[in-house]
Amino acid sequence: MKYRITTFTCLLLSVSLFLFSCNTTNSDKNPPEMPPPESMKVDMSEMESASNKAVSKAAESNFNTALFAAGVAKVILEANLAVPRALMTAAQNKSAEAVNGNEWEWSYTTAANGENYGVRLTASVESTEEVTWNFYVTNSELGYDNQLFFTGTSDFDATSGSWTYFDLESGREVSVVTWERTESETSVELEVKSDRNDNLGDSISYEFDGTVKTVVFVDVSEDETTTISYNTETMTGFIISPNYNEGAKSCWDENLNNTTCSS
Repeated sequence: MKYRITTFTCLLLSVSLFLFSCNTTNSDKNPPEMPPPESMKVDMSEMESASNKAVSKAAESNFNTALFAAGVAKVILEANLAVPRALMTAAQNKSAEAVNGNEWEWSYTTAANGENYGVRLTASVESTEEVTWNFYVTNSELGYDNQLFFTGTSDFDATSGSWTYFDLESGREVSVVTWERTESETSVELEVKSDRNDNLGDSISYEFDGTVKTVVFVDVSEDETTTISYNTETMTGFIISPNYNEGAKSCWDENLNNTTCSS
């Protein structure tokens, strides 16, 4: 009899522990780190701020040519990433609700590009190393009902990952972004997958090592590659472009004036 009671007690305790663990699966876990808006951003604001220092007579200067090329790249970047980045930025201060042991959901409304969107963001922890993110949007005026806008993956600490952005009308891929970041370094690469803006196949790569920013723009239709690089502290830099200065490396100094390249 004593053996039966002991066995029953152990069985009851095991069941209780199992039920307790099931009920507390979400309560003792936090959602994964959300990727930052910078995972969708190429920041060359220093060039824009410095542009008012450029001498007016140097309209064809190395710096001004680089500034114009950076502006072209920015147009392509914003056409692909401005709205997704706005939705991502709005999600940063929202609270997540646990759906089950491995999934979380954020629900909120925000405005982007003059339109209001209801957003449902989901995060699914596939393993201890990877998280899958999905952004769904709703806008009754535009006819979108919980429609997938962009999806991505990241590591659990949100230090690297990728995004795929879709056209809400056709559901086709528009562009793919791969990104990586540390405390001092950032890299973002955009590849255009759609011809809706005549940029199919173009790519823009961005590297920031904490001091130097470098952007490489590949225009597939023209078979051209343009490289822009500058020091954010001294504002010295260079441009290499097949349509400028016969493709030679062209540098500017801290005063944004043309100068001989050291190498």
